[in-house]
This record gives sequence, C-alpha cells and structure tokens, in this order.
Amino acid sequence: MNNPTDRSGAPGPPSAAEAVAHEVAHTPGNSRLLAILVSAEHGILYLVSLALLALGVGILVLLTLTIVQGGASGAEKIIVILEELLLVLIVMEIFVTVQTHLAGGRLQLEPFIIVGIIAIIRHLLSVVVRLTVSVNPTESRQQLTELVIYAGSAFILVAALALARWSRLRLTPSAAGSSASG
Repeated sequence: MNNPTDRSGAPGPPSAAEAVAHEVAHTPGNSRLLAILVSAEHGILYLVSLALLALGVGILVLLTLTIVQGGASGAEKIIVILEELLLVLIVMEIFVTVQTHLAGGRLQLEPFIIVGIIAIIRHLLSVVVRLTVSVNPTESRQQLTELVIYAGSAFILVAALALARWSRLRLTPSAAGSSASG
C-alpha cells in the first residue's frame, strides 16, 4: 500500500487503513492476490496515463487546426485558444496526479481542486463570450446568474485550496517540531 507523502514525495507514517491492509496482505494466500490486484491497478494506471497524454496531444492538434482553418473573428479565436489550453492544463494536471500515484505517492486533494478551478475558469470565459453576443434580456439574466454561480464556485474552490495548503503546512513535522519547542 502507499504511504502518505508530503510535497517532496518522502513517505510518512502509514494510516490505520494502510496498516490493516498491510496486515491483511501478509496473511498466507492474500499476498498473492494482493500482488495481482496491485499489478492490475498499475497496468490500468499506465493505460490511463497513455490515454491522457494522447488526449492532450489530440487537443493541441485540434487547436492548431482550428487556428489554421480560421473562420472566426480574432476575439473568438483568442477565447477558443485560451479555453483549449486550459483544457490541456486540466488533462496534464490529472496526468501528473496519476504519475505521482504510480511513483508510490498518495493521491492528493490539491490537484483535483486546481482542476476544478481551471474548469470553472473555462466556463466563466464561455459565459463572458455569450454575454457579449446576447441580445435577449432573459438570456442575459440567465447568463449573469451563471456567471455569479461560477464566480462563487471559483471562490469556494480557491478557499478550499488555501485551506488544504494551510493545513498541510500546519501538519508537517518541521512545523510541529518548531511549535512544540517554542
């Protein structure tokens, strides 16, 4: 089982669930099954990694084709480029998370919060573009409501990211040691 890791990747103490899993894994008969399951998990994660890389490359290729083919105004092209690049960032953030897990690190909360923030920014851009071309007052009101909801969601996720980072800093051994000695 994987041990919790800090940002540097150094293993920390095992959790209670990991200790139980370690004990179950070392009972006769279970260790072989666990080894098969771990191998299957790694195989699937490698396939997911390859699929994520292919998806990122595919998005960049389609983005390049969109730029070359033209057809849209300059402002629309810029928004499309920005949205697609943000999508590539989302895919790559998930890729890095999978790679960290494959390297023995523990799945972290922060990359998923970051992916959520980037996804909301993509939607915010889309709403802003629709607001600039909207002529119907009812449609405009609906899009402004969407804008407020997305902005509120982004604020909540940024606060969650700050809290996650703050709590991680408070729980590091060096921070605990310095506060205990003072």
